[in-house]
Amino acid sequence: MKNLLIIVFVSVFLFSCKKESENEATYEVTFNLNWSVTTFPTDYPVNAHFSRLIGWSHAETASYLNVGTESTEGIRLMAEGGYTSPMDEEIIALIEQGEGLELFVGNNLSNGEGEIKLEVKVTKDFPSITLTTMVAPSPDWFVAAINQSMLNENNDFTEIMVIQAEIYDAGTDDGLTYTYLNQATSPKGLITKIVDAPLGNGTALNGSFGTITFKKK
Repeated sequence: MKNLLIIVFVSVFLFSCKKESENEATYEVTFNLNWSVTTFPTDYPVNAHFSRLIGWSHAETASYLNVGTESTEGIRLMAEGGYTSPMDEEIIALIEQGEGLELFVGNNLSNGEGEIKLEVKVTKDFPSITLTTMVAPSPDWFVAAINQSMLNENNDFTEIMVIQAEIYDAGTDDGLTYTYLNQATSPKGLITKIVDAPLGNGTALNGSFGTITFKKK
């Protein structure tokens, strides 16, 4: 009888662990950035770099930091100055309201080329990842993975996903190039994808700015 109870306990424990592993996953996210004078020569700044990564895992329906929405004060300060606060406070407040799972803050990159890595936890309830880093110097531009769901068509966690790095304008500064003097946009605009000079030709970027890879651990 004792042995039977042990077997039952172990079976329940293993079943519980399996269900938990099916409902959550951890991803290594790699921003592989390729912002160089060769790929984007127009007005290329001498001190090109990227701020610390910041973002969260959240529900697919979350609207924070989405194209076509207005930047919060936290997003503005991230995009204009590379600050992680008060963006971190805004994300924590959304998590407390039940819209997300965890806040993540990672490293910066001291030049325009290289990698920034960060581990991010998701669940079936909060399967999407949003991460961003400021393109610095710039008026209010940033690179981001926005609302990337880690669930596939079978509602399973994707093993690996690679997307092209896109650049966005926060809609808070009227600057037209990297070192343009600060000139606040009034009234505030919306978050848009950048395809214009000095990074693009009006239709698309002039080259690959890099890739963002999500690899399940």
